[in-house]
Amino acid sequence: MRVSTTHIDAGNFRPDSVLAGMFTILATSSAPVKLEIKEATPHSDFIGKYVLNPARILTPHEQALVPVLEPWYVLPEEVITICKHAKASTGRSLPMRNFLLRGPAGTGKTEGARAIAAGLNLPYMKYTCSAGTEIFDLVGQVFPDTDGPSTGDADLDQQREQLKEMGGITYENVKKLMGLPDLDDMDYDPAGTYQKLSGMEKPDATSQDCMSLVMEMVTNKLQQLCKVQPESSDGRQTFTYIETDFIRALKHGYLVELQEPTTIIQPGVLVGLNSLLEQKGSITLPTGEVIHRHPDAVVVVTTNVSYEGCRGVNQSVLDRMNLTQDIELPEPEIMAQRAMSITGCEDDVLVGRMVQVVCDMADYCRKNGISDGNCGMRSLIDWIMSTEITGDPYTSARYTIVSKATSDEEDRSALLTTVLEPIFAPKQKKAV
Repeated sequence: MRVSTTHIDAGNFRPDSVLAGMFTILATSSAPVKLEIKEATPHSDFIGKYVLNPARILTPHEQALVPVLEPWYVLPEEVITICKHAKASTGRSLPMRNFLLRGPAGTGKTEGARAIAAGLNLPYMKYTCSAGTEIFDLVGQVFPDTDGPSTGDADLDQQREQLKEMGGITYENVKKLMGLPDLDDMDYDPAGTYQKLSGMEKPDATSQDCMSLVMEMVTNKLQQLCKVQPESSDGRQTFTYIETDFIRALKHGYLVELQEPTTIIQPGVLVGLNSLLEQKGSITLPTGEVIHRHPDAVVVVTTNVSYEGCRGVNQSVLDRMNLTQDIELPEPEIMAQRAMSITGCEDDVLVGRMVQVVCDMADYCRKNGISDGNCGMRSLIDWIMSTEITGDPYTSARYTIVSKATSDEEDRSALLTTVLEPIFAPKQKKAV
């Protein structure tokens, strides 16, 4: 049979006794894991030490949005590296302001984004993407007052009524009303689609060119439907525009975390934001206002590309990321220190053994192609808290780390016998 490194590390093939010779490949240590806490960067040497513009003074409201790091948080080297690059590149023609944190769930990507904001002393905001996220979900929504006065344009009034029956004036509804092509049409025949939209021939047209035209046409129609008159003060303004945190952060110079954009089904959504990912980019809102990106605005994209429902990051978006950092599980010592601080557990020997199981289980899943679950920091914390309740690490592990690692019954059984039981054996039931 095939003997993997994980089997050997778990001690499954350790001999009960040795008659002759030495079998060092099967040797293992049953001694408990010793936690040697490495010296980490103190928070006092990091928080607010990488301010991009020393002359900028935050308002009390903005200062309240700057994250406060928890005492247990150990600063990853990737976070410090990003802050150094953002600070050192300030003042250049193209400062580094777009960053990608990529890695499995529970590895601290969101905490890393918050820590970057703390190091730069910038307010922190976030936007979480989903499968149905559209471009105007990121930019903002216009909600007209349909009970307001008529504009005198019968066609527009009729279209408003149609949109009201369709669920409101949204990007998708307006696009359907106008009969504009979708992304499949753009990908299949971009040149033909571009000619149909613009009336001009462009043999080298791309789907991104078509997407830009569609966005422009929908935006113009939205402005007509909502009678956008920012300068008007006569009470005839009949719309409400709700700005997203994403736009607010880019406009005012905050740090915004864009979570899980790889879950978006439509691949062209983020392409529509390419202009705002440029250092001096701008975008026209449905209200007609032109938003220019603030020089201090920082975008941190956090995602993974290996989980169910996730897709690859669009190449044009990836190209606009100044640094891409792959975040893996922290070192075992850091995992133990963080877990003990969060849960309040003081048994360092027990936590050390639990960390060893979680790391071995993640390694086993990776080597055996088990990718329908996750085993990481969050699972470890749940396991420790459950063990404090049940008093039985083996039983708690079955319903925390093992159940989360995979939904396949055979794989769960293999994880129990190969990884968990060599370190935490099940309790023997007493005979009656």
